[in-house]
Amino acid sequence: MCSAPRGYRSVDPEDLVKPEGMRGKDGTEMSATPLRETVVAAGQRTFTFVQFGPLPVISLRHVGSFRTLERTWRDLTGYTDACGLTRGAQLIGVVYDDPAHVPADLLRYDACVAVPGAGPDVLPRLPGGELPVRYETLGPVWAWRTTHHGPLDSLSDTYRRSLDSTAFQEQGVVAPCPRPPFYETYRSGLGTATADESWVDLHLPVP
Repeated sequence: MCSAPRGYRSVDPEDLVKPEGMRGKDGTEMSATPLRETVVAAGQRTFTFVQFGPLPVISLRHVGSFRTLERTWRDLTGYTDACGLTRGAQLIGVVYDDPAHVPADLLRYDACVAVPGAGPDVLPRLPGGELPVRYETLGPVWAWRTTHHGPLDSLSDTYRRSLDSTAFQEQGVVAPCPRPPFYETYRSGLGTATADESWVDLHLPVP
């Protein structure tokens, strides 16, 4: 199971908000955990504090350059098509490594098809009895959600701007963790939008 990374909150944030003016042991102001649906504006970008998951998915691991993700998605959706689970399903990517710090051939990413009403018993098995993919649950994690609209090639720029903690610090709330995992929800569908019209919701968990 893909559970919340160690240190990520998985409880109601309303129970975690620090009293106004609370300070740490060193006397510095501590960032508060925001209320659900809190919105932070940073330039033309907005962030909403939400819970991501729990979400059952069928996933397939990709290791290598993100430029070759199409092959992994083709393998996964070919499999879920055969199960009758792809049509209308939510498609999610889980990014485990930052390409700025990890060599391209070692980057890890999970391609996921959401199956909220299904269980592992619906998945066909290979002749050897092994599942060709994993059935797991993403989250729950508390995260800042923002939307990328435009070419997928510029997604890294959206990440860079989104992980700037300045706007969150100015409002006194906890900023997104600068390290993966990050969760991408493909609102426009893979391969169905033009190069300049992709819509991707980014979920950036808090530490």
